[in-house]
Amino acid sequence: MTSPPQAKRPVTRADVARLAGVSPAVVSYVLNGTDRPVSPATRTRVEDAIAALRYRPNAIARALRQGTTRTVGLLIPDSSNPLFAELSQEIEAVADAAGYAIILTNARGDVQHEAQQLRNLVDRQVDGLIVISASMVDPYVDQLQAMGLPIVVMDRVGPLPGITTVGVDFELGSSIAVEHMLSHGHRVVAAVLGDDGSPSTIARERGWAGALQAAKAQEGPTVRVPFSREGGYEAGLNLLSRPVPPAAVFISSDLQAVGFLRAAHEIGVAVPEQTAVISFDGSLECQFTWPALSVVEQPLTELAHLAMSALLEGEAGTHTVVQPRLIARASCGCLPAH
Repeated sequence: MTSPPQAKRPVTRADVARLAGVSPAVVSYVLNGTDRPVSPATRTRVEDAIAALRYRPNAIARALRQGTTRTVGLLIPDSSNPLFAELSQEIEAVADAAGYAIILTNARGDVQHEAQQLRNLVDRQVDGLIVISASMVDPYVDQLQAMGLPIVVMDRVGPLPGITTVGVDFELGSSIAVEHMLSHGHRVVAAVLGDDGSPSTIARERGWAGALQAAKAQEGPTVRVPFSREGGYEAGLNLLSRPVPPAAVFISSDLQAVGFLRAAHEIGVAVPEQTAVISFDGSLECQFTWPALSVVEQPLTELAHLAMSALLEGEAGTHTVVQPRLIARASCGCLPAH
């Protein structure tokens, strides 16, 4: 083998070939793992040359030749929301195992910014898109289909024509939460709900009301606030400052529940002794509140696997629904707060 070249320009495949004493085609066979026969001795010389030169294949150039970038664009509504942050990590892990990289972008809760970010991802020649939209409604369908890429839309209550969708059964999850509160002997359950009027918000409210109706129990007071800690805090001040605070509350998201618990602490309402609380989503944050939150959990790992599988192998137009699960902790009264 000859000495490595001393030039400061980027190392090329041809440089590797010269150092290893082979043709550039043989270097390609080694790098791409093709079925072309390469002797063990030749393979070793090529690998040694790659290490000596610190050669890194140009992923963009290779993608242009092969017609794939091995990347997936992931659009989420709000990266500051722990649920979406955790789901993004799960999707990234599944994609990595499949040999794909994730390009993550944030809609920041803004419809126009969301649309621009989708165009940016397409311009980067991603192989597919996973979209968790803050405002995914039917007018987006034509735009998504026109992008000409495999697309999976997550966090959906129902199907979108011609587009693969994945979602949690929000109505069932809310019903499970209320039924659990009823099992503690409560006959009236209040609700802290989102104020955005989205299909998932409507489904959560429907599950809350339906479970109470089925049990011939009573709807407690309802407060509609943003899906945020601040919204939950506002709702807590509203409900818990009343002459008779509700004995049981279903809260439609973890972030709202975190704010609600702070309001309870400030007002001096003991949870769960005076007001039992259960929330929907099940992000990691719920395990570290005081008391720890009982939740109906979205199974993020399962959702991530379904989304990537649907993107890589699924049939466009299918809608997959995942069942949430109850995790009982201290805030509903199941476990001691210690």
